[in-house]
Amino acid sequence: MEFATRVLTVFISTALGLWVARHLYRRLELLATPLSKRLDLPVGLVALSIAEARAPHAILARWMAEGAVTFRHVLTFSFVTWPLRTVLLHLRLGIIPLAVGALGPLGLAYLSIVYLPSVVGFAIATRMGRGLQWPRNVDTAKLATSVNILKTAAEIAGRYAIFEVVFLLLDLWGVRISLDFAPLTPEAIAVASIAAVRPSLGIMAAAPLYFGGRMAAAEVLLALLLGRLVYMSVFEFPRSAVQFYGSIYPPAAASRLVVYTALVMYGVTLPILAALWLVSMYGKPPEAQLLSTLS
Repeated sequence: MEFATRVLTVFISTALGLWVARHLYRRLELLATPLSKRLDLPVGLVALSIAEARAPHAILARWMAEGAVTFRHVLTFSFVTWPLRTVLLHLRLGIIPLAVGALGPLGLAYLSIVYLPSVVGFAIATRMGRGLQWPRNVDTAKLATSVNILKTAAEIAGRYAIFEVVFLLLDLWGVRISLDFAPLTPEAIAVASIAAVRPSLGIMAAAPLYFGGRMAAAEVLLALLLGRLVYMSVFEFPRSAVQFYGSIYPPAAASRLVVYTALVMYGVTLPILAALWLVSMYGKPPEAQLLSTLS
């Protein structure tokens, strides 16, 4: 039932995005024009990304197939809109109010680190996109009109379903994550293990330990980010980036988009995890360091 619901959601959201492009594009264009001018991107694509993430990529895939844009254009647009996609997703899932409400200022610090890879990706894209020539004088609303909404949405949802079946089979095989090997305190291991299953639950588990004085701020951030990194690597990243790009672009282009996104995410997050581990370990009194190591 959940499988059918997710595939149906992809179909409806894609169709809705294309419908918005056809009927409500002019209103979204007013919101997107300042950002479009600043980044030198087609205003139509930016406007569509506000409404639905897949619709502008469906148009980009069509442009790339026709030779109007290259992979560099696609990567630039994907990285430029990465922060927007992440923030909108977290608002929809309630992650932002949960983190701030449960952890206060520490929740803001956690969110800042979570969003840092997308900000780095944005910065890379602004430099990489310099000098790119985008299709000009293209009426995105008219372009969307020429697209068969139901057919395009069905094709994307069908390719998404293939990936979903693969991950359902992995779930049936009972893939489980254990973080007992990590050189952390029992409290940090518990929070990280919970966050590896669902980051939002990890936040809720960390709050009483943090305010009760059983975990320091650096240790909370380390546990939550470690758990989230495991969750992203094993569950969310394959089911978001792989399915998102793989359902829209040809395999070669989709694979490159996934690899570059992963490189930025790990390249930014792993050094932060290492720094937080050093702070949490060597910022303690000697007795606490010994107990942490023995545990």
